[in-house]
Amino acid sequence: MKIIVSLLCWLLTAFCVWFPFAYFHSDMDKKEVRISNILVDTEEEALEIKQLIADGKSFEEMAQERSTCESREQKGDIGYNERGRLLPEFEKAAFKLKKRVVSDPVQTEVGWHLIKIYDIKYYSDRENFEHINYKNL
Repeated sequence: MKIIVSLLCWLLTAFCVWFPFAYFHSDMDKKEVRISNILVDTEEEALEIKQLIADGKSFEEMAQERSTCESREQKGDIGYNERGRLLPEFEKAAFKLKKRVVSDPVQTEVGWHLIKIYDIKYYSDRENFEHINYKNL
């Protein structure tokens, strides 16, 4: 009987800890990120640009000079994006990045990308994100 009571107490404790975390964490993954991108044809070129950035060149300058993406006119800025709007490989890399960190080269069907995140907006305050389709959350 003592074992059963201990087991029930453990299960109740685990549920009380897990449920709020799971409930609120589901919203924390809902976010928009403001992304800049440099698109090139080869991995070698992407690595070269990443090294130039590490050596002091600005990401924005390199995007204007070297990117083949239309976003180069905006210094690589492609604006705010949420999940499901980007190429899968690009999205996976972008949503893992921390602010102001340049990604390693990411290959997609259109070429090789360097990605930088400038801002992250979490949907935890739903009133500030009225444009979101809540049926998909």
